[in-house]
Amino acid sequence: MKLFEPIYAACCALTIASAAHAQSTEAPAPPAEATPQADQAGTSTAPAAAPEATPSPAAPVAPVTLFPANVAPAPSATPIAQAQALPRDPNLGEDGNPLAGYRGGYFFLRSADDNYRLYLQGRAHIDFYSYAGPGVSDTTLKPTLFLRRARPELSGEFFHRWWFMIAGDFGTTAIDNPKGTNETSAAAPGVTPVPTTARYTSAETAKVSAAPTDVFINFRAMPWLNLQFGQFDAPFTMENRTSEKWGTPFMERSMTVRDVAVPTQKQIGLMAWGEPAKEVYYSIGLFDGEGQNRPNVDSRFDVFARAYVLPLANQRTDALKNLQIGASVRYGSRDHNYVDYDVPALTTQGQYAFWNPTYTSSQGTTHIIYSGPQQGIAFEARVPYGNFDVTSEVAVIDKATREALEGFEATSSQRFGSLRGYSYYVEFGFWPLGNRDINGLPGVQNMPHVDFSQPEPETPPRALQLLAKWEQVHLNYSSARRLGTPDAQNIDGDIKVNAISLGANYWLTKHLRFTVNYIANLFPDSGPVKASPGGTAQTSANRALAPGNTLAVGTDDSARDTHVLHEMLARAAVAF
Repeated sequence: MKLFEPIYAACCALTIASAAHAQSTEAPAPPAEATPQADQAGTSTAPAAAPEATPSPAAPVAPVTLFPANVAPAPSATPIAQAQALPRDPNLGEDGNPLAGYRGGYFFLRSADDNYRLYLQGRAHIDFYSYAGPGVSDTTLKPTLFLRRARPELSGEFFHRWWFMIAGDFGTTAIDNPKGTNETSAAAPGVTPVPTTARYTSAETAKVSAAPTDVFINFRAMPWLNLQFGQFDAPFTMENRTSEKWGTPFMERSMTVRDVAVPTQKQIGLMAWGEPAKEVYYSIGLFDGEGQNRPNVDSRFDVFARAYVLPLANQRTDALKNLQIGASVRYGSRDHNYVDYDVPALTTQGQYAFWNPTYTSSQGTTHIIYSGPQQGIAFEARVPYGNFDVTSEVAVIDKATREALEGFEATSSQRFGSLRGYSYYVEFGFWPLGNRDINGLPGVQNMPHVDFSQPEPETPPRALQLLAKWEQVHLNYSSARRLGTPDAQNIDGDIKVNAISLGANYWLTKHLRFTVNYIANLFPDSGPVKASPGGTAQTSANRALAPGNTLAVGTDDSARDTHVLHEMLARAAVAF
């Protein structure tokens, strides 16, 4: 090929020269002082021939660059633009940064013009639960290792203003039909049902549920105005807006938040949020109000709002710059003609249900259902100082309810009452090793984003956090507070729980976390529904039940009047 290139170039040059000479006899020449102009391809235009009155050899013609990579242009009296664009590295974008890789805690893919980004994310929580206390060995609370969460996540950015997330949970592992009582048929077709003709599903079959979790789109008009719509954590309390993926100090959120303030955690709706200034954050939204994956059934919506300030953000450079004070409010309503689902059960951190929304009344199984106004207010504060921090939240609620007999939830109501009261926690943290707040500040859920201007740490961050927490739940349920008469076997009264928690977290990089928790749950004044011989029964002083209170008479009567449950929990977690 190299042998023919100069020959081919010479032939082309002669052809162009002949054409130029022919044109010089048909058209007048431009002024003699005209200079050649470079074209867009980097070659130049040939100068015109001299006037015909004084014949002379044809003017030299600028060479044509046919093979710019291999053949140098012939000498010319005029300059030739030779700048050539260097080929772009296919692994880099137009801004010179990688198109794929790991940076800032994210695995990413992006387009060359950076208008499209994908972040490959996910989390897995492998938990161990164990229990101790009077009567626990005679209950279903057994030591177990299980998958608490298995959640693949895909998020991304469009045009630097749009974000999205699609996530689903393939945990929790559990047992279905634990007692073998789920009936599939009363009898074969044409056979009169009797006790011996019934058929049941297998007992203790494995149960793995799958459900959408965080699914939303976010538009950022400017830093102080974002519009987020879909399903996500409701903006009520600091801890509810702290993802258990990264930042909740204990394995699960506190009872104050999880049982009292926002039992449903996630909501479907539209939220406006932003940071008008470095030290101010707000969020306010309109939501279905029914909870995760549950559509609106009564055409009524809930309003959630939260705001907090960092008053020392511009005055300090140490940990105290993140001093945080805030408040949240919520308001909604449930139409008793359409809302028929139960109030959520109240549980400990180890998922033991100490209060349930069903009971056996004098008329049969009775369900407690939300009905009427639902309102709450919460306050939050966090004081970080050196390697220490103190965090506290308090929530006050007043939620209207109704009672209905099983099977008639949609057609009748027995009475109208309410569940109201307060709960709070105070938490102490100490960071003896590594980077404090390794995964960011609590209560903040910004969109995923890789910032190429920020340097990567030379050594992956690590951290050790030690924790202690006191929390208290004090609610009151009154079945006929608004209308009607309580049933003779009602469960009206206080619901009281105190909890002392200790914990430790160790991060081996921000993506791998090991946690151990110990919780002492105390149920003051609790008692069994039916008294033991010579003992006392449950009263309105406390309707919460310790595990020992749930035992049948004669099983372990000494445990039936006790008021404590110990939980030992551990987790290995990976998140990216």
